[in-house]
Amino acid sequence: MVSAADRYRTLLDAASAVADQPSVKAVLHSLRGVLSNISCVYSAGLYLLTEDRTALKLFAYDREADGLPVPIGTEVAITGVAARVVEKHETIYLPDVAQEMLKFPQLAPFASRIGFRRCYLFPVATSRKQYGLIAFTSVPGGEFSPEDVELMGALASHVAVAVESALSTDAANLYQQQLVAERDRLSLLLEI
Repeated sequence: MVSAADRYRTLLDAASAVADQPSVKAVLHSLRGVLSNISCVYSAGLYLLTEDRTALKLFAYDREADGLPVPIGTEVAITGVAARVVEKHETIYLPDVAQEMLKFPQLAPFASRIGFRRCYLFPVATSRKQYGLIAFTSVPGGEFSPEDVELMGALASHVAVAVESALSTDAANLYQQQLVAERDRLSLLLEI
């Protein structure tokens, strides 16, 4: 059993790891690594809303070496429990993730290979925007403690901030590129 002090230190380590990572994918890898050391977390999958907000696309997926090879970019409809997580900002517990996977044609082929695992789905959102959800899956037969759930929820919030930061950085870079192109166009016009 991991003490409350150890969990708090782990949360601080995870928050520090988030700040030190250059990308959202690196953040997810770092968080899953931290979680797997203190709980039964086997994999973490980050699903982000598509531009039209009608589906979720697997953006990052970090797992143990023998984990399922779900392809990055896999899209699933926002229905059932996914809709509750995204639209109502609910945290959902899945006692048998394979049964839920069967409801999504894109994930159904992997359901028989996952075995008996539990999963928690957390919304990935900030006060400004809903971005998607993150799924934390247990080791085979593993059970999450209430402390694990609390920690995963806190980490989902950190992932949301990392996603928002990455999107803001991308938008700023695009804006800077547009400014440079406009400056070059104006310089050319002035030369003519």
